Amino acid sequence: MKRLCIYVTYNKENEIKEYMGYMLKALRGYTTTLYVVCNYLKISDGSERIVPYADDIFYRENKGLDAGAYKDMLCNIIGWDAVYQYDELILMNDSFLGPFYDFGRYFTSMKDIACDFWGWTRNFGGEYAESFIGKYESHIQSYYLLFRSRAFKSSQFRNFWEDLLYPETYDEAIFYFEHGINNLLKREGFIPMAVTDVWGMVFEYNENPYRLYSLELIRDKGFPILKKKSIQITNAGFDNAIKAVEYIEMNNLYPANLIWDLVDSQFYIENYAPAGVNCLAFFYGKFKKIYIYGAGVCGKNLKVYFEHKHWQHKGFIVTNKSAQDTECIHFDDIQIDDETGIIISVIRQKVSEEIVNYIKTKSNCKREQLFVVYDCKAIRLSD
Repeated sequence: MKRLCIYVTYNKENEIKEYMGYMLKALRGYTTTLYVVCNYLKISDGSERIVPYADDIFYRENKGLDAGAYKDMLCNIIGWDAVYQYDELILMNDSFLGPFYDFGRYFTSMKDIACDFWGWTRNFGGEYAESFIGKYESHIQSYYLLFRSRAFKSSQFRNFWEDLLYPETYDEAIFYFEHGINNLLKREGFIPMAVTDVWGMVFEYNENPYRLYSLELIRDKGFPILKKKSIQITNAGFDNAIKAVEYIEMNNLYPANLIWDLVDSQFYIENYAPAGVNCLAFFYGKFKKIYIYGAGVCGKNLKVYFEHKHWQHKGFIVTNKSAQDTECIHFDDIQIDDETGIIISVIRQKVSEEIVNYIKTKSNCKREQLFVVYDCKAIRLSD
C-alpha cells in the first residue's frame, strides 16, 4: 500500500511546535511519502522536529489556508502524474495533537470498510448562526481526510482542486473545501465514512463531536487525537476536554505537557509578562482577591481552568444578575482595593471596552488590576 501524506502547518510565530514532530514521527511508519507544507516562507524555530520524518518541506505564503496548500501541492508542486502513483492520499493539518494510541489500529480497522474516503469524525449537520454558510449537511470533518484511489484518481476530484478558489477566511475554507469536497464526492457516488460511523456514534444536530465529547471519544472509544479547538477557553466543551487531558496524563498516553502548554499559551498578551510566562498566571500572582467578570461560556470555563490550576477566586461578578444562570455577585456589592484583580471574560472588543470603562467609572480600580481576555489574541472575537 503506497500512501502519500500532505501535512500542512501554520502559526504566526513560524515555529514547528514539539507536538507536530510527535505526530509526524507516529505517521512516518504508515506513509510511503510524507510532505510537510509550511504556510510561511521560513521556519524560525523547531525545524529539527520534522526534518527526520519529512521526505521534503515546502514553503509558501498562507494563501488559501490549508485548502490552498493542498491545491498548490496537488496541482502544481507534486503534480497529478506523481500523485497517481499512490494507492491512498492523506490530507491533514496541524490542528490536532496525538496520537494517544498507535495509528496502525485505525488503518487496519478501516482497511475493510467499504468507502472511498474517510476521516476521524462526522458532523451530522447544523447551522452557523453568524456566518454566510448558514445551514450545512452531514459531512466528514476535514482536518484529516484519507482518499482511496477510486476517489482521488477520479476526474471529479482533480477538477475540484483545479477549480477551487483560494479561501480568504476560515468560514470560506469550511464552505468551499470541507463542505465542497464532501458534497461533490457524495453527489458523484463516492462513499464517505468516519471512524465514529464505524463505532456507531451518532451526534445531534449542531453538535461538533470533537468539541463536545473529547473525553468519551478518547477514554471510551480509543480515539487517537485531540483537536486544539477543544481546549480553547471559548469552547462549550472545554470542561470535557480538560477531563480528557487529565485522563491522557493519568494513563501516560502522551506527553501531556505538550497539551497543557497549548492550554496556557492561549492567554498570551504581547509585552504583558516575562517571556515564557503564562500571562494569566502572572496576573493571578499579583493579587490576593480575584473575581471573574461575566458568567458566560468563557467565564464558566475560566472557573474550570482555575480548578485545574488549584487557584482560588471570589466568584463571578455581573451588573445584571437576572440574566445569569450561575450564582453571581453584583458589581456594586464587592469591595475593590489594591489587592483586587478582575478578569473580564468577555471576548468581544466593544463589550469588553464598555466593561472596562464601567468598572473604572464605578470604582477606584486601576487598569492594571484588570485582565481582559479579549486582549489575548488567540481568544479574542471582534464585533
